[in-house]
Amino acid sequence: MVLRRPYAFLIKHFRLIHIIITAIFTYVAIMSMDIYKYLNSVVSNTLNRYNSMLYIKYSIFLFIFLALLLCTIVFFLLKYKNKPRKIYILTFVGYLVISIFIFTLFNYMRTFSDSIIDSKTIRLYRDVLLILHLFEFYIIIFMLLRGLGFDIKKFNFSTDIQELKATLEDSEEIEIDTRIDTTNVVRNIRKQGRELGYYYKEFKIYIIIVLVALSVFLIYKGYNFFTSKLKIYNENDPIGEIFNITIKDSYYYVDDTDNYVIINFDINKHGIRKILNSGLINLTIGRKKYTPDKNICSKFSSLGICYKRQYINENTENYIFAYKVDKLNIQRAYIEYNESYDKQYKVKLIMKEFKND
Repeated sequence: MVLRRPYAFLIKHFRLIHIIITAIFTYVAIMSMDIYKYLNSVVSNTLNRYNSMLYIKYSIFLFIFLALLLCTIVFFLLKYKNKPRKIYILTFVGYLVISIFIFTLFNYMRTFSDSIIDSKTIRLYRDVLLILHLFEFYIIIFMLLRGLGFDIKKFNFSTDIQELKATLEDSEEIEIDTRIDTTNVVRNIRKQGRELGYYYKEFKIYIIIVLVALSVFLIYKGYNFFTSKLKIYNENDPIGEIFNITIKDSYYYVDDTDNYVIINFDINKHGIRKILNSGLINLTIGRKKYTPDKNICSKFSSLGICYKRQYINENTENYIFAYKVDKLNIQRAYIEYNESYDKQYKVKLIMKEFKND
């Protein structure tokens, strides 16, 4: 197999890569600053804690991963060219710490809606986040200067790419033997196995402690994940974290040609008032899923007020949703509330017949 060395390509696009890294890290900094401002608002007014789910965005870890992947590529390029690369090690370690801290912070913020928060604790999280935010700005400035070609030591815009000195060897074709020498593979496997055995005997206690701690953590996280995913709620059980929803009753109605399901629910929300996205509350019957139909809701006004984008605040209000379904299967009817990608609630409906007198 013949491949071409990538170093010439990376040198040619050295500045562009750093501009992309700068853009990603800037977006991450904006997201973390939004969290910082939110923590400040909670310190000022504890009622704002009920909006915590709006600021828990796990996509931040994807952006950090992409930026660090590009930094790793640049690191190996500089290593190949024997150029200074300590800043990239600092970047990798720093953003690893930031990721761990933000993950811990997100877990803490998830408890805001159903527990009393300690002002000292939240101030500590806020202040640590600010310190990490200053580190983010330092890295962003460095990456931006690299992207613009500015040499900090010489204070000019000249030499980053020139000092890398792209040569013909950086893009030459190299031949890779794809045939596998099974004898050498087996020999290397045995050698690695012996070295791992020596390593295990020397650090046996530490390895066991780490494996036990990791196993406990994974079992705990797995248990919480599956219990939340598989849990079935009943009518009159409160659900939700952003919105507090309680399905009070459910009904079915059959006329000559159509089948309908109606739910009656209470809803309120602490903190800033907001409109409920009705598309997040779906009816599932068997394998089929249905969204609320606002056009038919008025047929069942005797059961309650139709929800049509009214603002939800801390005062509990009662509304109804109506669904038009293909087939009724009372035993397999559920309401699914998808509040976020990692928070879904499933409620078993015990439907009564609605008689339109």
